[in-house]
Amino acid sequence: MKIGVYAPSKNESNQVQAWYESCKDADVICVADTGSTDNTIELLTSLGVMVTSIRIIPFRFDDAFNFAQSLLPDDVDICIRLDLDERLDTGWRTALEEAWVPGTTQLRYPYIWNWLSDGVPGLQWHSDRIHSRSGWRWRGATHEGLCCRTICVQAWTDKVKILQYPIAKDKSIDLPLLREAVAESPHDARMVVYLAREYMYAGDFTNSTITYKDYLTMPGSGSAERCQAMTNLSKTDPDNKVYWLKCACLESPYHREPLVELAKHYHDNANWPECWRYSLLALKITDKPGDYTCTAEAWGAQPHDLAGISAWNLKLYRESLEHCGLALAISPTDSRLQSNWLLVKDFFDKNLQEPSVPGI
Repeated sequence: MKIGVYAPSKNESNQVQAWYESCKDADVICVADTGSTDNTIELLTSLGVMVTSIRIIPFRFDDAFNFAQSLLPDDVDICIRLDLDERLDTGWRTALEEAWVPGTTQLRYPYIWNWLSDGVPGLQWHSDRIHSRSGWRWRGATHEGLCCRTICVQAWTDKVKILQYPIAKDKSIDLPLLREAVAESPHDARMVVYLAREYMYAGDFTNSTITYKDYLTMPGSGSAERCQAMTNLSKTDPDNKVYWLKCACLESPYHREPLVELAKHYHDNANWPECWRYSLLALKITDKPGDYTCTAEAWGAQPHDLAGISAWNLKLYRESLEHCGLALAISPTDSRLQSNWLLVKDFFDKNLQEPSVPGI
């Protein structure tokens, strides 16, 4: 079984060594450099990586990835797109060969997108950038998607992982490239929802709201993305915040995110019964969906934190102690969670009765 790794690069000399060390067990590694002015090309070449210099004017990401993929020899069986800020986790080759059963054309695997301050994985989902040699192309000026031109047969493993270690990059081209992508494919729901989100990131809530509402009328959109769109509409259309969050809850009963956002909303408005209610509803969802819309916060300490605070203010002290403790167990270095748990525990230690006490 012949495995090839491919990627574009530009001015990523600080990433080269760690990137190469993670993927050096591949049979062939190809990079399309799109105009580095540092020593990225020299470093890659010194490690035995096959580097080809290209120019894409005006630049777009799908062209860069398609060119990089085209550099792989025809006899490669499995292709891995591995950006320079990504790493293959240890033991990946043996695990990949075991998972790639006959007939497989694409592999899904855990992808860690970022890391929390204590080194714990943050946002993660099941990605799909490992594929067979033929029948695949990247499509979209940015937020490019992998499209299959033949029959797609997926396999899945949790033993192959790709870890991203993102560094700050200039994102100014994302919005114009997304506009270009939507102009090219106005009925592509995936690109439309990315454009709506990019407007939100840019602070253009008017266009974000309009674009999200357009997206919600389009066929081909999944429940996870629709749930996220409605959750984001609660931010860009704040006059209808609760409406959009409740719509998101109905859209996907498998995601905690809108429930946690509702709990936060009621927390900020000191509506403790509703904060308590929605934090508990969020915690009832215990099977985390494996998609990119899941947030580290909703699946971390936050629901227990909100439950602990609301229970305290509702004089449910035993429940407050429980949830404050669970929140702290998830994020033990968080000083605020430490203070909250100590406050509740001290109350329990000193009082046999449950008198009225000040709020957290």
